[in-house]
Parts: sequence; structure tokens; C-alpha cells
Amino acid sequence: MPHNPKKCVRSLFKDIGSLNRTAMAAGNAGEFDTAFKKMNQALALTRMVNKDCLVAKLLNNLGNLYTLSGEWDNALLAYERSMSIVTEHYGIHNILYKTLQKNLVYLLTQDIAVA
Repeated sequence: MPHNPKKCVRSLFKDIGSLNRTAMAAGNAGEFDTAFKKMNQALALTRMVNKDCLVAKLLNNLGNLYTLSGEWDNALLAYERSMSIVTEHYGIHNILYKTLQKNLVYLLTQDIAVA
């Protein structure tokens, strides 16, 4: 049976999307163990295909999960890692950059409100 690399990559992206959606749904349901496990699996697969934009998106989502779980330090680290990728590869006019800015403002105002 011939090996079809395009089909394998498509399958991998489907898996990444499914893991991402499952992680976010679990996080929204308060099931953080499942959420972090699935998101880290998605990130590992994404790093295999070397897609910086997708890594940045998933790191943003990981930051969202950490924010939901109240782990603000980890959320900040995930957002900063995502922001670094976005600014280096895509610039400050990228939509993800603007989303990250909003997420950081939200995170920092939550952190101040709790302090």
C-alpha cells in the first residue's frame, strides 16, 4: 500500500483540531486534568508538523485554560510564548496578536482584582 504524506498530514491536522476542541470543552466544563492533557497532546503533534501559527494558537488556548483554572502565572507564560511566536513570525497586525493582547489585559485585571 503506497504511503500518502498529504493524507497523513491532513489526518494529523484533524487530530490536532479534535484534541483542541476536546481540551477547550473540558476546560469550559471544569475538567482541567482532561483539558491540559488533550491540549498538551495537540501541542506535541503540532510541533511535529512545524506550524508556528498553529503552535501560537494552541498556546493561546492553553493560556485560556490556565486562566479558567485560576493558574494565572502559567496563563501568563503561555500567552507570552504565543505572543513571542506571533510577533517574530507574523507581526503585530496579526489577528492572534490582538486576541493575545485582550487575553493578557483580562488576565492582568483578574490578577489585580484578586490581589
